[in-house]
Amino acid sequence: MKDAVLAVGSGIRLGLLHPLAFAGLAGTFVVLLYADTARSLVAIWRSSDTYSYGFVVVPLVLWLLWRRRHVVAALRAEPCWPALSLVALAGLLWTTGRLADARVIEHFALVLSVQSAVVTVVGLRVAQAIAFPLAFLLFAVPVGEALVPTLTAWTADFTVAALKLTGVPVYREGNHFVIPTGRWSVVEACSGIRYLLATLMAGTLYAYLMYAGWRRRLAFIGASLVVPIVANWLRAYLIVMLGHLSGNELAASADHLIYGWVFFGIVLFVMFWVGAHFRQPEVPLARSADTQALRAAAIHLPAVHVRPALLAAAGAIAVSAAWLPVAASLRSAASLDLPELAKVPAEGGWQEVADKDVLWTPRFAGAAAYLRQSFVREDERVMLYVAYYRGQTEGAELVNSQNVLVSEKDPVWREVARGRTQYGDGMPARTSRLQSATQALTVVWWYWVDGRPVVSDSVAKLLLAASRLRLRGDDAAAVFVIVPHADGQDGLATAARFMAAMGPRIEQLLLQTRAGGAR
Repeated sequence: MKDAVLAVGSGIRLGLLHPLAFAGLAGTFVVLLYADTARSLVAIWRSSDTYSYGFVVVPLVLWLLWRRRHVVAALRAEPCWPALSLVALAGLLWTTGRLADARVIEHFALVLSVQSAVVTVVGLRVAQAIAFPLAFLLFAVPVGEALVPTLTAWTADFTVAALKLTGVPVYREGNHFVIPTGRWSVVEACSGIRYLLATLMAGTLYAYLMYAGWRRRLAFIGASLVVPIVANWLRAYLIVMLGHLSGNELAASADHLIYGWVFFGIVLFVMFWVGAHFRQPEVPLARSADTQALRAAAIHLPAVHVRPALLAAAGAIAVSAAWLPVAASLRSAASLDLPELAKVPAEGGWQEVADKDVLWTPRFAGAAAYLRQSFVREDERVMLYVAYYRGQTEGAELVNSQNVLVSEKDPVWREVARGRTQYGDGMPARTSRLQSATQALTVVWWYWVDGRPVVSDSVAKLLLAASRLRLRGDDAAAVFVIVPHADGQDGLATAARFMAAMGPRIEQLLLQTRAGGAR
């Protein structure tokens, strides 16, 4: 019994405490250290219907830990000091996300920091016993926006194909299509991302609770990925058909959402009902001891000595805290001087003309400077648009989900096609075709980060973080080459001829602007 207590201060004696108490202490302090990241995480849960399930993740994790309390109490917990390296790596990841203004990386890093701190305090044996609750905490991260364009396109593909198979004539432009009874659009809200993420979370929990074998668990988790995607395709098709057959009296406005949720609820009920038929008996809490004896032993909580646990918790907290001044210092290295974008001089037969006719501009907000010029050569016309960013902060950053060519609710313009191309010696660019009632545009555009053209959002974020880490600032830009044309004209060919002549001048302008802001 003597070894079961520890003298603290002047005669105060503490019994051996439960290891998860110290782990919870370390995790709580990590969350407080990264409070800004935690607040942004909760803000997304609160503001987005897609990620509102995040509010139940932490309570579910606590409940799952409570279910394992007798198993944990029977194990001897010893701090795992090598796991401090995982805490450090999570802090580095958080710093990278901070420097790249990538909230999703920050959110992942926050969760990984908490998980690593727990492993550091309780050790590998206890961590193995609570592996699923720890892993389940990852569902708190709002992730999946990058899948929306792909899921939206898949939904449009299936809907159009199913309509044709059932004898309904369809004319399609991108994710917009027309049938004899009206016009329909497959927008981001039709992607099914909210169904997919919520079902995956619920299905993963269901598989863990209902099955003992990993094969059945993985099979049900796989079904939780596939079923909501296919169900969303069927939902979209049935809604269009319901509107078509009823002369658009049904499946419009609010009915559209109501019917969708009713159909999806039925599909999920069937999936979980079928899954229940393969339920396996609960795995005993311990194979080598009677469960009742294990519960009785848990009363004594032979868990962990206070001093090593406190030292491990303090170490995890200190390692996490060390990254805060590093990130703040690297972010402050960026120049705050407003950039000045000079005009691009005409080259290769192109001549600058008055800016007119093109009534569209990209929806890229928060830039430190903008440039808009129009050029002509013979019967070809091109508009150059540059959004230049410096001193980037949340809401005023180059790569942002709100920065788009055309918003879904734009009353004039719609995007009817998109793709990728290359210019010169392999310079990548995105392509889009925009359409209004009176005009068609071909848009060729790319990001310019740390002196490099890129088209990937994630690569642009990483290059931004690397630039800040090397104290090179955060100057970046989005460059758009816009070609208005009549039907039948090859806008991409016109853009290629423009880039062959003017591309080096544009690059020179960006480099000079960046050099002007260097400290």
